[in-house]
Amino acid sequence: MESPSGLSSSVPIWNGVPEVIASGSAWGIGFAHGSQISDRIKTCIANYERLFLETANIDWNESKARAASYLQSLKQNEPDLVEEMRGIAAGAGVNFLDILALNVRSEIALTNYSDGCTSIATQNTSNFQVYVAQNWDWVSEAGNSTAFFNIHKTGTPRIRMIGEAGIVGKFGFNDSGVGICMNAIRCGVVDKSRLPVHIAMRRVLECRSFNEAYNMLTQKGLASCVNLVIGDRSGQFATIECTPRGLAPIFPEGGTATTFHTNHLWSPRIPAGIKDHPSANSFSRLERIKILTTGQQADCAAIRSWLSDEEGTPVSICRSVPPNTVGIERMETLATVILDLCNLRAEVSFGQPCKNPPVRVISLS
Repeated sequence: MESPSGLSSSVPIWNGVPEVIASGSAWGIGFAHGSQISDRIKTCIANYERLFLETANIDWNESKARAASYLQSLKQNEPDLVEEMRGIAAGAGVNFLDILALNVRSEIALTNYSDGCTSIATQNTSNFQVYVAQNWDWVSEAGNSTAFFNIHKTGTPRIRMIGEAGIVGKFGFNDSGVGICMNAIRCGVVDKSRLPVHIAMRRVLECRSFNEAYNMLTQKGLASCVNLVIGDRSGQFATIECTPRGLAPIFPEGGTATTFHTNHLWSPRIPAGIKDHPSANSFSRLERIKILTTGQQADCAAIRSWLSDEEGTPVSICRSVPPNTVGIERMETLATVILDLCNLRAEVSFGQPCKNPPVRVISLS
């Protein structure tokens, strides 16, 4: 049953953001996702229809056609997630290709844009706590299609996730203590036989260790370029520049316990033939997060302070909308995600962290 807001009457809501709760089969999880937040999914479709047209001059019919070109490989290699996406479409009352287009959104138009996220993975050397965290910078209307997810597919770890309605993978952690964040990379190289970015993020969250996740990504590969920040509660973590031609992990430098990323490739081991096209502020944000973290011990409060930094505003770590911008250049910090992997908990807030928004604590312990 749906309420007038388009949300199932049983869906829990925190500060206006609903939470999908689902377990069981791939189809069942998808149908619950689609039926519980159907209006948010339709909003998400409308958002990307507008954004693709603004940034890449691609209308929604063309977007769906591009998404369909990934379907053969996905049906062969990731059939359960195809089934989940079919369930989402059925539950929300939309076309399956609408949902598929959302889930390959990075591949449809990432040659034309990237977002502005700043991420960090670190271990506190005094108590060995492991953290993976980021600011998610994106266009403001995406805030109307965000959702929490509490899902447990049969045979896989239980997942708590913060993402976009209709999309099967995003930022989050699981009950094995594996966590993931992400930075977009603008690059034109694509391989449709490999994992689309958001499908890859979900597959990481179905792994039980950093090593399992890294090996899976090595085997399956990424359809487009992205940086995935992955860690586990044992203390293994890296920021991994993923490309259709291989992975280039960046571990903490010797004598440090922290690594970080923004929106440009900087590993010396990036595969040949991969070229990115970053904005200048990606370099300034990377240098700034390095300065803020040097010699510092991490905890949730310290990380939130670093991610609240406004030096270089409006294109700072805590980003504001630059004046007179259009398309994705009008992005701002929409959310802050801090994953405390040893304690199986996360702190999530929506809006710019420099403005001290309310914080939700999510636990799997």
